[in-house]
Amino acid sequence: MRVKKAVVPAAGFGTRMLPITSVVPKELLPVCGRPVIQHVVQEAVAAGITEVILVLSEGKEAVADYFRPNKKLAEQLLRTGKHAELQQLERIWDMAKITVVYQQEQLGLGHAVLCAKDAVGNEPFAVLLGDCIIQSDDCGSFTKKLVEAFGSYDRSVVGVEPVDECLIQRYGIFEGAEFEDNVFHGKRVVEKPDPSQTDSNLAFCARYVFSPALFQQLENTQHGLHNEIQLTDAMQKLLETEGLNAVKLEGERFDVGDPKGLLYANLSM
Repeated sequence: MRVKKAVVPAAGFGTRMLPITSVVPKELLPVCGRPVIQHVVQEAVAAGITEVILVLSEGKEAVADYFRPNKKLAEQLLRTGKHAELQQLERIWDMAKITVVYQQEQLGLGHAVLCAKDAVGNEPFAVLLGDCIIQSDDCGSFTKKLVEAFGSYDRSVVGVEPVDECLIQRYGIFEGAEFEDNVFHGKRVVEKPDPSQTDSNLAFCARYVFSPALFQQLENTQHGLHNEIQLTDAMQKLLETEGLNAVKLEGERFDVGDPKGLLYANLSM
């Protein structure tokens, strides 16, 4: 089944980027002249996605408004002969269907994805975290590679990247065996383990493609620390019931949710 929808969790308050994020959502901060969210949505669209479901919190409507036609601005640009600028905006407005759902409480990434259940329906979907930009070595869409892997192997697939041992306990980790170049069959996933508790250094890198069965696993997942629903816990259940693959990133992931990461992305891309 074709993957047509993508969920982009973007409800966080951006506390690592204060004070600017008290008025400007972190997803609208610029990287190379475009807001972060545009980079993310463009990656999804390049993978064949036609509908992007933004998971927002109240007060972050500007993230969705960025993709919605602004009639007054369009008329002003026409009157002043700024046709190139208008065409640029129209390409953004026509990029994809944008749907908004709200996460009323910050109860973890798993909960944010679960908030999109009704909008996704009973079909496979991608998840792209809204504060990470990925640049593939081949200049293509990494999400497209995941979508293709989902179609080839008929099972959910996650993007992973190797990390240094000292960073393992900061990430969700994928344990598995490589059966094709950069493609792995999952054995276990674990959230932020001590390095002594895993023999893998493959960390999740903010991109996923799931079967709709993930939603049932999320609904059955017990709330953990801080009453949060962990996506990793649901992924482990999904792995046990229908399998889970991973594709290793050939390129670079930019965490643009903190000042240093945002600066690095602007200097490197």
